Amino acid sequence: MYKRLAVAVIAGLFFVGLQTGRASGPAQHAQLLSVTRWQIPEGWFGGYSGLVLSEDGKEMIALSDRGHFVKATLTRSKMTSMRVENVHAYKVLNSGGEFERKTGLRDSEGLARQTDGQLVVSFEGSHRIERFRQPGESAQRMPWSRALNAMVLNGGFEGIAKDAEGRLYAFPELPIGADDRMHGFRLEGNVWRQRFILKRDKQFQPVGMDFGPDGRLYLLERGFNGLGFRTRVRSFAMSGDRLHDEKLLFHKGVGVHDNLEGLSVWRDELGRIRLTMISDDNFRLLQRTEIVEYVLTKTP
Repeated sequence: MYKRLAVAVIAGLFFVGLQTGRASGPAQHAQLLSVTRWQIPEGWFGGYSGLVLSEDGKEMIALSDRGHFVKATLTRSKMTSMRVENVHAYKVLNSGGEFERKTGLRDSEGLARQTDGQLVVSFEGSHRIERFRQPGESAQRMPWSRALNAMVLNGGFEGIAKDAEGRLYAFPELPIGADDRMHGFRLEGNVWRQRFILKRDKQFQPVGMDFGPDGRLYLLERGFNGLGFRTRVRSFAMSGDRLHDEKLLFHKGVGVHDNLEGLSVWRDELGRIRLTMISDDNFRLLQRTEIVEYVLTKTP
């Protein structure tokens, strides 16, 4: 009962945040196009933390943090308002072809698609990375490195992405070591190596990432202050082992959006770069699953 009461209080405060949220931050490089509320009355629906879209933005695969892939078609009217159609759900199976009973073993968070179409998933409850030829098939274990064991419980890889050369990158949600630094890792052969260190704003955690068609790394960050969620997206140019030319694309204050965690970056039919994001509703009634789209108004 006390847990339910605590959830109700937090949800009530979150509602206040929804009413009072305001945009914040310096000049922005992205404009909001649409916010689509998505809801399906099924037990598997919700908790979306990972997202990949096709190159034209029409086909979606979302990943729930309770172990489900969801494939769907996104139909846009005048490229703004959106409908989610042709929805199919698939369980995230372990290497033995079974669906884990314990939710901690199927806390699937980050999602990336490799060049050959296979899906890469990062797990947070029991830290690991697995590959799937397609939704509904059994997992194949991927390389791990001892250095990654330093990631804290519920603070592992939420953001994972593939660059144009097919290399995988990931950022832990919570810091390893100093709390004012973010450590970026790259999979090189069978070893995850630390390649980047970014200054960390303690108000934000990296929860989603993608490489855009322009080759830049886009990083989705989320913060929670007890009242609601704040959101920002930054992009970086990459040269060798260096991230530089940081751009703040947008920064929204408490309550403007729900708990955005998944990010996919693509180019629309007008040649503009779009940022499509999805929210994790934590399976709570007073949160919501949103699909949010921004378009870049300036070249980063």
